[in-house]
Amino acid sequence: MSGRTVIVTGASSGIGAAVAQAFGRAGDRVVLTARRLDRLQAVASGLPDALVVAADLTRREDIARVIAEAVGRYGAVDVLVNNAGFGQYNWLEHLAEDDIRAQIGVNLIAPILMTRAVLPDMLARHRGVIINVGSVAGKIATPTMSIYNATKFGLDGFSEALRREVGPQGVHVCVISPGPVEGTELGRVRREKSVGIAMAAGRLRSLRWLRTDTERVARAIVGLANRPRPSLVVPAIYSVGITVNSMIPLLVDRLVSRAARRVRQSAPAGGARST
Repeated sequence: MSGRTVIVTGASSGIGAAVAQAFGRAGDRVVLTARRLDRLQAVASGLPDALVVAADLTRREDIARVIAEAVGRYGAVDVLVNNAGFGQYNWLEHLAEDDIRAQIGVNLIAPILMTRAVLPDMLARHRGVIINVGSVAGKIATPTMSIYNATKFGLDGFSEALRREVGPQGVHVCVISPGPVEGTELGRVRREKSVGIAMAAGRLRSLRWLRTDTERVARAIVGLANRPRPSLVVPAIYSVGITVNSMIPLLVDRLVSRAARRVRQSAPAGGARST
């Protein structure tokens, strides 16, 4: 399927850039938005029909401007990919209040408000696809990632509720939950600077079968736009851990808490942040 108008948030790097390019290759018109204009322009330069809109999606006026420019150029929005997000990992007592609010604003409130902005027209046309980029961290919570986990769990809940609200009107709502993704700033920062369990979890990247990359996630997102489904975990092996976490939470608590105690005793306070 091609010829759609697709908005991709966080399109200046990582998953967002790969997603924008994948939709462009599929013959879609792509609206790229993020804060960094120069990077957006670099990504868009290879796309046949793209619109770049630099914006801070924590600002309501910027959200309105993205939608207005997309509709003004292309007439309607067919697909919204809510990808923008960042993580700052540390023990909760070491996180600044402003950083907590910023994570929630970008990772959860911004996609909710972006979705609200495109919904009226989608509902009027009885078609459209919302794809929320979640995370395995929205299924399994990990020490030092409490705020990031909260935002991704929240995005899962939002997606489920909204799917039941608007599905009968022809609008599809999907959530994709990748595991650790190589080729993203988030992955690089976690590997280089993270603390606590976030640092220990980075060792999983040495196991190739537990990793994925931006291109694989991008292909999966285009696939969801073509054939929507409620939820997709990439790579699928993480579905096993999600099931164990759901069915035997006390066992997972015991194992993870023991590791957290060891890391807390040996690791200094610090933090990692990525956009």
